[in-house]
Amino acid sequence: MTANSYFEYVLTLLGWLVNNGVWQTLTATGLFALPLLAKLVALWLKARGQGADEGNVARLLVVWVEHSLYSALLVILFAGVPFLSVDINTITYDSQRTKQCGWSVVQPGDSGYAPLINELSGQSASVPVWWYFTHALGKGITSAAVAVLPWKPDLRQLRFEVQHTLIADPALAQELQDFVNDCYGPSRTRLKRLGSDISEEQSREVDWVGSSFYLSTPGYYDHDHSRSPRAAWPYDASRDDGLSDTGGGGYPACKEWWSDGDAGLKNRLLKQVDTTLWQRLQKLGQSKEEYEEAVLRSLVSPRNMQVSQGGLVYNGFGGSAGDNLSQTQLLSRVGGIIGTGLSSYALFPAFDNVRQALPMVQAFLEMALVICIPVILLFSAWELKTVITLSVVQFALFFLTFWWELARWLDNWLMQMMYDSDTHSYFNLWGLQNTSDDLIVNIIMGVMFLVLPAFWLGALTWAGVRIGTAVAGVMGSAVGDIRSAGEQVGKMIVSKTRLP
Repeated sequence: MTANSYFEYVLTLLGWLVNNGVWQTLTATGLFALPLLAKLVALWLKARGQGADEGNVARLLVVWVEHSLYSALLVILFAGVPFLSVDINTITYDSQRTKQCGWSVVQPGDSGYAPLINELSGQSASVPVWWYFTHALGKGITSAAVAVLPWKPDLRQLRFEVQHTLIADPALAQELQDFVNDCYGPSRTRLKRLGSDISEEQSREVDWVGSSFYLSTPGYYDHDHSRSPRAAWPYDASRDDGLSDTGGGGYPACKEWWSDGDAGLKNRLLKQVDTTLWQRLQKLGQSKEEYEEAVLRSLVSPRNMQVSQGGLVYNGFGGSAGDNLSQTQLLSRVGGIIGTGLSSYALFPAFDNVRQALPMVQAFLEMALVICIPVILLFSAWELKTVITLSVVQFALFFLTFWWELARWLDNWLMQMMYDSDTHSYFNLWGLQNTSDDLIVNIIMGVMFLVLPAFWLGALTWAGVRIGTAVAGVMGSAVGDIRSAGEQVGKMIVSKTRLP
C-alpha cells in the first residue's frame, strides 16, 4: 500500500484504525447480523405473497435465502473483516527528474510496497482483503497514468518528403512515397508508441526508410505490408490472405518490398544514381554499405512543418475575423491586457493556495471514506453493488492525483511547448493577440486544477456512479476560504496600482 505524501500516510493510517474500531463495535454488539435477519424476514414475506402458480414456494424460498446469504457473507468476509496488516509507506520521489519532467517521478525501488508495521499510539491497523487490493490497484493505475506524461515539451510535426529531383523515374518516386506511407511511417510511429529501449546509435539509425532496425526487428517491416498491389510480386494466397486479388500483383511485406533482389525498392533506387556520383563516393574510402546508405538517406528526409498559421496560436472570437483589428478593437485589446495583468496579481496567489490545499482535501476525503466503509455496508445490508460503488469512489479519489499532475505539467510546459518549438514562428503580426491570449490561458490553467477533477467526477455519472456533485461540492467549499486568503495580498497590490 502506498501514500503520495507523509500527510496522506498519517490520515490513511488513522482512517483504518478508526475503521477497525467501528468494525469491532459492530461485531461485539451483533449489529452486523441485523441486516441478515432483515433480509430473511423480507424474503419470507415475499415467498408468502407468491401465488399458487409459482410452484413449490418453500424450495423457492430456500434458493432466495441461499443467494442472499452467500453474497452477504462474501461481502462481510472480503470487504468487512480486517484481515491484512496495513503496510503503508510513503513514496520517495526523485527531485532531479521531477524538475526535468514537470511531474512527480518515483525513485526506482521506492514503490511503497514493503512488509512494514505501522502503529499510531501503540495501535496497529488491519485492512480487509478487498480494500487492500483496490488500494494497491488504484494507486498503481494512477502512478502508471502519471508516468505516461512526456518528460520534455518537444513538439514536432514531421513530413517525410521524397526528393523527386534525385529520381528520374516518376513512377519509382511515387512508389518510394508509398513505401514511406505504408511502411516507414507506421513502423516509426509504433516504435515511438511502444517506447522501445534503443541506444543512441540506434535512435539515429531509425530515422531513415532503410533502417536495419526496422528490417531485422520483429514487429516492424515484417509486420507491415504494401496497401496497394505491386506487379513485381505475384499474389500469394498465404501471405495476402484477406486482401483482394485484383490481378495487378500481390501485397509484399515491407521487408520484402525493400530488399527483395532486383525487384526490391532499394536496388532500384540505387540504379537511379548517376555513375559519376558512385565514382566520387568510392574515392572517399568508405565501405559500399556506408555510401549507399548516405545516398538513400538523401532521398527521403524529415522536414519540420510549421503548424501555427502565420504565428497565430489561438483561435478565439475576440476582434474581427481575419488578421485585422480596428482602432476600437485595438484599444480594447490593450485595455484587456492591462486589466488581465493586474487581475493576475490577485488570482495567481489564490491559485497557488488552491493547488497546495487540494491534495490535503483529497487525503481527508480518503480518510473519511475508509471510516464510512463498515457503516455504509451495514446500511446496504451487505450488498455487492455497494461494494462496487465504494470501490469506484475510492479509485475516483485516488485518480484525482493524475489530473492535478496533468494540470501542473500543462502549467509548467504548455507555453514552452507552443513557443519553443519548430511548429510556431515568432516572426508574425500576432504579437498583441497572442500576448492577450497568453494571459488568459495562464489564468485558465490555474482553474484547470479544479475543472479537470470536476469533469472527471462528473464523467463517472456516465457509468452510473453519481458522486461528482457531492465530492466536488465538498472540495469546492474546503478550498474556498484558502483561495480567498491567497487573494488578499494581490488585491492590495491591485488597489495600490489602480489608476485615478
